[in-house]
Amino acid sequence: MGYTLIKDNFWKDEIEQINVLQTGAVELVPRTGSHIIYLGDPVSIDKKMERLYKFYKYGLNKIGWNKYSYINIEFSNQIICTKKKENI
Repeated sequence: MGYTLIKDNFWKDEIEQINVLQTGAVELVPRTGSHIIYLGDPVSIDKKMERLYKFYKYGLNKIGWNKYSYINIEFSNQIICTKKKENI
C-alpha cells in the first residue's frame, strides 16, 4: 500500500500519516484540510485513491477543505462524508 502512495507525486506530498487500525483497516491523515480518510481494508488502493483524487479536485476544491471531519472511501462507487460539527 505504501508504494501506491509513494509512486504518485500528489499523494506522496498530500498524505502526512498512515494509521493501521487493530482491525487491519487503514486511515490516512492528509496535509490539506482537517479530515481523516478511511480506506478500510488495504485492497483496491489505486481505485480508491483515484476516486478520492476526483473528489478532492471536483468536490472539496469547490465546497471547502474543512467541511468534513471524516471521509470514507472504503466502498466502491461511493464516498461517505461526515460533516464537521459547528461550534456553538
